[in-house]
Amino acid sequence: MSATVSPTQTQIFTALVTVLASFGLASSTPQLPIPIIRGQVNRVPEPSAADFIVLWPIARDRLAMNIDSWVDTQITGSIANNVLTVATVVRGQVDPGASIYATGITPGCQIVRQLSGTPNGVGTYSVTPTAPVTGITLYAGTLAALQKTEVTIQADVHGPSSADNAARIATLFRDQYGVSAFQTAGIALCPLYTSEPRQMPFDNGEQQVEERWVVDLCMQADVTITTTMQFADQLDITLFNVETVVEA
Repeated sequence: MSATVSPTQTQIFTALVTVLASFGLASSTPQLPIPIIRGQVNRVPEPSAADFIVLWPIARDRLAMNIDSWVDTQITGSIANNVLTVATVVRGQVDPGASIYATGITPGCQIVRQLSGTPNGVGTYSVTPTAPVTGITLYAGTLAALQKTEVTIQADVHGPSSADNAARIATLFRDQYGVSAFQTAGIALCPLYTSEPRQMPFDNGEQQVEERWVVDLCMQADVTITTTMQFADQLDITLFNVETVVEA
């Protein structure tokens, strides 16, 4: 069994950094962009810039029950030297991460990535080690469980411009401007709301107090977990003749 997650935590952070960088944040050194980094990293000093932002993941809340969808994939092809060559796609599509089922295939064999051909279709794919097979029918069904999730990331806005930058973030994140910025980032995220900016002074490693404003950024992410799924393609029925019925 395998299970992949989309979007990943890294993809969510990357998109959020791109969006925040588009908000015109002010810096005490105008010629340099404000560093936006992730928190919870050990043995890493603060950025040298006076103004910077640290992002902390703090919550993931379910917004709805799961929405499940299935893909019953059947293909014909061959495997040699751990390369799957798909000749035809009978139904469904070929997804990296899916397990392959067929007579002669080593249990647990999975598709790693596509090497050539039509995306998720006819072509070649690398697979995990398995015995070679030639010209047979293979199965690679999947289940996609979608969970609508509210992802909350805390933004610590440091520096002399932190109050104004916190105002920029709290205003534009909740505006159509923020929605469009996420769409441009190319990931399925949508801003929901923010907390009100709050001033929370920060004691740095030199025991000096820095100005810091904190804003919680809440977004909706449609997180999909794709896992392997087997499907039945035939049904064997055994009939029994009933000669007498005895009432209890």
